[in-house]
This record gives sequence, C-alpha cells and structure tokens, in this order.
Amino acid sequence: MRWLIAYDIACPARLQRVYRTLCGHALPLQNSVFLLQGEGEAYRRCLAAVLPLIHAKEDDVRVYPLPKNSRCLALGGQTLPEGVCLPDYAEHTGLVSD
Repeated sequence: MRWLIAYDIACPARLQRVYRTLCGHALPLQNSVFLLQGEGEAYRRCLAAVLPLIHAKEDDVRVYPLPKNSRCLALGGQTLPEGVCLPDYAEHTGLVSD
C-alpha cells in the first residue's frame, strides 16, 4: 500500500521535527509532501511518531491512500530526490524516458 502524506505546520520548530521524523518513515517528494510505502504497521508507526509532534489546532497533516497501480503525472521540477530510484516508478508516473 502507498500513502501520500502532506502537511502544513504553523511553527518552524515543529515543521523541522515533523520533517525529520517523516524522513525516517517515508520518502520526501516535495516540500511538505511524502510517500509512505508499507502495510498497516508501517502506517501506524509513522502516524504514531508524527502525532505527538503536531499542534492539533494550528497544524494540518493529511494522509491519502493511493490506489494500487495508480499513476502520477509530475510536471516541472524533479519528482524524486537525486539518486533515488523506486522500482517501476517511471512506469507509474507515465514519464518513461528513452
């Protein structure tokens, strides 16, 4: 299962803590957007790590399940950090290069 995690954190210190924590569980795709790959336990561990870091009334963290075999169209900047390659990623994005 794949999950898209996006967040808006009001406090810069909390923002850095959430970012560092998510880097330990998921792949950063863009500013404030991560891809988490894993079944229920990985999902639960990730959320359990992030939940104590946020302020419920000031911050917004959203987790969206991505359908299996879903495609992603990336326009503009680099879609993954340099040197990172996910199996079948190019096929899922529709950006297969020759």
